[in-house]
Amino acid sequence: MTYARFLGLFVVLPIILLAVRYRRVLTRRSLLPLVPLLAIVYVATCPWDNLAVKWGLWRFKPELIWGIIVGYLPLEEYLFFGLQTLLVGVWVLARLRGVSLAPSARKSSGSPPVPAGPPRLDSKLGSKEVVS
Repeated sequence: MTYARFLGLFVVLPIILLAVRYRRVLTRRSLLPLVPLLAIVYVATCPWDNLAVKWGLWRFKPELIWGIIVGYLPLEEYLFFGLQTLLVGVWVLARLRGVSLAPSARKSSGSPPVPAGPPRLDSKLGSKEVVS
C-alpha cells in the first residue's frame, strides 16, 4: 500500500466521516484552536523526522511515495503530521461537544454540592482509634 493510499484510507476518510457526522458542532470557531496545535506539531516533528531519516533510523521506499521530497522527508510525511493532528482534534471536539468546563454549567446540574478538600478520616473510621 502506498503512503498516500494509507493516508486516504486511515486518516482522510475518518476526518471526512467525522466532519459529516458532526457538521453542526464543527464550526470555524470551534476548529480555530487546532491552528496553533498544528503549528506546534510541525515545529516539534519536522526537525526530528528529518534528522531520523538523515541518520538512517528509518527510510521511505521510493516506489511507495509520490517522489516529492522536502528536506529528507516525502510530502506524504508532512501531510501525515497535519492530517493526524486534525483527525485527533476533530474527534476530541466532537466528543466534547456537550461538555462545558464553565463553573456555572457544573453548578446547574441539580446534584448536591461537593465538599471542598479531602474527606476527613474520622468520618469514615468513626471516633475510635485503631491500635494494632
